[in-house]
Amino acid sequence: MRVSRPVSGKPSNGVSKSKAPASSGFSKLVSNSNSDSDVEQAAPNAAAGGVAGVGGIDSIMALQGLDNSTEKRNKALRKGRRMMDALDRLQISVLDGSTTTAHLGLLQRALGELREESGDDGLDNALSHIEVRTAVEIAKLERQKKEQR
Repeated sequence: MRVSRPVSGKPSNGVSKSKAPASSGFSKLVSNSNSDSDVEQAAPNAAAGGVAGVGGIDSIMALQGLDNSTEKRNKALRKGRRMMDALDRLQISVLDGSTTTAHLGLLQRALGELREESGDDGLDNALSHIEVRTAVEIAKLERQKKEQR
């Protein structure tokens, strides 16, 4: 990579030598002069800074209040996975012949969680089918439990 000199012909050392005006910003507020004109000129600057800060907070609050469809979808997916895991555990226990009341409780807890609509029709439809299957398995386990008594 080749580095060339600046076009102006002056060597550049990377430091800007520009000087801020003496009567601007903070130095005006700190100055030793107690004249009313300095205070009056500084007051509008201070008020403008306060308004900008409030606007920033308002925009953050507005962003937090937005309805996040991705978050709803993720919650729905987690609920679906919990129900499917509970059904998988039940399937393994049925094949082993070791079904217990713990499986019933696991299914009931998974089904009992409230679910919001995710906004994805296919996902909501699949979750509805999983919920129905979970409810059927709960009914079967409860019936078996009553028959064993």
